[in-house]
Amino acid sequence: MPRSRYGPATGDNLPKGKEHYNLPTFNAALDYMIRRVLLSLLVLLPAPLLAENSQTSAPPRNVGFYYGNEAPIGSLYAYDWLVLQADQTSNARLDLLNQGQTRPIVYLSAGEMARSHQAAKSLQSDWVLGENKAWKSEVLDIRRADVRNFMMEQLIAPEMARGFQGVFLDTLDSHLLTSEGKENQQAFAQSQGLLIADIRERFPQSRIIINRGFHLPEPAHKLVDALAFESWRHGYEAGGRRYHSVPDESREWLSGQLAHWREVHPDTPIIAIDYATNKDDTQAQSEALAQDGFIPYVSDHNLNRLGPTQPPVHKRHVLVFHDLPQSQIDQSAAHRRLGILLERLGLVPIYRSTLQPFLQEPLDDRYAGVVVWWEANAKRTGFCRWLSGWQSSELPVVTFGLTPTNTQCRNLMQSQRVALPNGDLETSPIHASMGNFESKRLPTAVTGPLPQASPADYWLSATDVTGTRFSPVYTHSEGGVAVSPFIFERGPEDEAFWLFDPFDFLKQALKLPAFPAIDSTTESGRRILTAHIDGDGLVSRAELPGSPLGSDAIAQRILKVFDIPHTVSVIEAETSPEGLYPDISQEAEASARAIFRMDNVEVASHSYSHPFFWRMIEGGPESAPNPEDALYGYSMNIPGYTPSLVREIRDSVSYINERLAPDDKPVSMFLWTGDARPGPEALRVTREMGLLNVNGGDTHPLPYDSELAGVWPDARPVGDELQVYAAVMNENVYTDLWTGPFYGFRNVIDTFRILEANNRLKPISIYYHFYSGTKPEALRALEEVYTYALSQPVTPLYLSDYAKRVQAQYYSVLLKPDKHSFRWRGIRPPSTVRISQDQYPDMSLSRGVAGFHDAGKLRFVHLVGDDPLLVLSPGPVIGPVLDSANAQIVQWQRKQRNNLWHITLAFEGYQPLDFTLSGASRCSVKGQQLSIAKDSDKRLHFHASEQSRGRFELECH
Repeated sequence: MPRSRYGPATGDNLPKGKEHYNLPTFNAALDYMIRRVLLSLLVLLPAPLLAENSQTSAPPRNVGFYYGNEAPIGSLYAYDWLVLQADQTSNARLDLLNQGQTRPIVYLSAGEMARSHQAAKSLQSDWVLGENKAWKSEVLDIRRADVRNFMMEQLIAPEMARGFQGVFLDTLDSHLLTSEGKENQQAFAQSQGLLIADIRERFPQSRIIINRGFHLPEPAHKLVDALAFESWRHGYEAGGRRYHSVPDESREWLSGQLAHWREVHPDTPIIAIDYATNKDDTQAQSEALAQDGFIPYVSDHNLNRLGPTQPPVHKRHVLVFHDLPQSQIDQSAAHRRLGILLERLGLVPIYRSTLQPFLQEPLDDRYAGVVVWWEANAKRTGFCRWLSGWQSSELPVVTFGLTPTNTQCRNLMQSQRVALPNGDLETSPIHASMGNFESKRLPTAVTGPLPQASPADYWLSATDVTGTRFSPVYTHSEGGVAVSPFIFERGPEDEAFWLFDPFDFLKQALKLPAFPAIDSTTESGRRILTAHIDGDGLVSRAELPGSPLGSDAIAQRILKVFDIPHTVSVIEAETSPEGLYPDISQEAEASARAIFRMDNVEVASHSYSHPFFWRMIEGGPESAPNPEDALYGYSMNIPGYTPSLVREIRDSVSYINERLAPDDKPVSMFLWTGDARPGPEALRVTREMGLLNVNGGDTHPLPYDSELAGVWPDARPVGDELQVYAAVMNENVYTDLWTGPFYGFRNVIDTFRILEANNRLKPISIYYHFYSGTKPEALRALEEVYTYALSQPVTPLYLSDYAKRVQAQYYSVLLKPDKHSFRWRGIRPPSTVRISQDQYPDMSLSRGVAGFHDAGKLRFVHLVGDDPLLVLSPGPVIGPVLDSANAQIVQWQRKQRNNLWHITLAFEGYQPLDFTLSGASRCSVKGQQLSIAKDSDKRLHFHASEQSRGRFELECH
């Protein structure tokens, strides 16, 4: 927690002792420093940056102080400024916060250093004035220039280089713990002012917050961006370890200091930090601080609880536990089976293994619920005891899979007892979807125990031959339970068919209210269409006249015919003169260059040697594959080469940029190879290079295979890193690992249909390899797939566009200004959100909302701009709105004058523009040639013969 010792009996009101430093010299030095800083700001900073840095710029609305490391990064985007502990904050977190709208600010104890601090070993003995026994720290003599230089060079500058954008200066009064500090208070204050001036000069665009610091010289106050203080109404006594209310008389001295500050610095924000025992008190305390005119922050004494914001956060994160080793998250049922369900409910799954240490920070401030899937061992008493302490109606816990038998885990299920049924079971479905979903065959015999719950909202009742009643699927006041084998009907080869509607079950068990969900399947109301090519087989010869390269066959038959965005990659070892095929390298590189020059192609790398097992490169537990999976080795067989992340990612990208890609079109994506299971280091490298990453997962639902259970989630979070999965699997899966039939990829059309029939679970994603260009029947299958895709109402986008939309789901926070209003903050605003069809956007109150389109049971709302505000209403929309388009809507304005609707809209697309409006009987277009027709649903249909983007002005009745 921040610490300050200046108060009613200390600080500036204390009599000053004998000064050992020449105060006029200090004052002169500080005044000179201030003038130099101000002059440098005026001379060196561009005008826009100077305006941004000025005290008159818009103050932050929400400032957080979070000293933990367990909160999902998405929840942190609620804050404009966020004070973090350097050793608790990863480089990834800093990078991603900076990509969003949250400015990370590093905590710095300016008066003392904990003995446990990694830099404490560098302290010189004559720098130390005394100790703070309560915090086990050394009090530093900040009057010394070498101490200030140490702070700057060892503590501040390295963190600014990492990505912090400001400094929070705490313990500015630690010198009062020493006799030297008490006797020379003004000298210490002047020296602290010099440190602030140094920070401002060195980092002119940074934000500087001081904790109290009322004693600092006025010139130093002019350089800070905000004043913070703590314990205005509610405090925490560290010595007694207790929370307490602050009496009015204890605020008198502080009130006087704040009144003076407000008079002298009326535009500088004041942040009040108070403390609360539990989450239930934080909102009321925060509102009280705001009414007192402060930017409020209310947390626990460790500052590990996320404080309330204004607008408040609508929690979307769900903590998902599996009981496999953490490295096997992507093999767990919790991830493979539940991930897509949670994502499509608008939630953000955060995966964790029950084998990992228990989380130490609060759960109820950041998670909407918890899901546990037992599949290996349902006997973890300690885990269940810990989780039971958090379970409540506001933090429901839902369990799937095996039935736990120990008391603590039964408590999570709110089951009085579990028992093994006697003989066959007679099942009685209660919920309408039970035994009436993907499968209708409910089990009549079990080999394990079943729960007996009361009271509960039963979905299924099962009775054994003795008349004993069991509850295999139910929800209760604090969650829900679904136990095996009443979740799926299983097939012989891992096929799985849901026995009930898991969407309805999760909504009821997690007690989810209705809210708009960020979408990655739809753009401007139409299904997203992407196409991407892995580089495998570029150098293989096609079984066509002249034996062209597989890549040339793809270019001629696909890329030049189907003019939609494509993401194309190469494997360096296949095409490079120093690779495995030097004799055909010249031809291969020429083919790649020609493809990369195409206007409808973005450039990607598919590695250097095509590693089959990415985790082996990073090492660690569980990284080695099973021997039967490594029959073809661990990568392409390059003599003397051992795969490394630098060679596979950085160097392969450099090779493509230097030899193959146009100068104005560098590599923008990395497509994973082999098992497509990158570890955190591989993901870090791609992020730091500014590359989006895609591939992996195993989505390929088919009529004769798993359908909903065969759909993988959009992404796999790894700490703060994120792997974006391929939306749909490639032709290798549909051709029995490229053993034939080679026309098998045409069956992906069935996959596309299943995904659409299940309320559009995924976009249309055409994903294949260059070796599909080597077989005539594979080329014909591709042509069939493209033809089908383009016969559907789609919006073609690059794969990078899709990846950004998936990232927006995970790297964002949902804010709720009032009961019916929603806003988003994060690395990018959503362009589409899903709502139910009993809700409509209120077009008069919303901002950046262009319209909506219905598909299946969902309503897809089109959003525009950097900060859309969606206000929902039960009443239908009046007037014309955009129904759908085959391009991204980038501008929308609608006004009514003289019974006419005046609409300005703009699109950016990749095909001749096609869009529809609903709610208008007729329209005219100013100065543009668009054909207009009315369809069977009385929507107006606009079409351009060639133009794929542009701005249009319409007048509509």
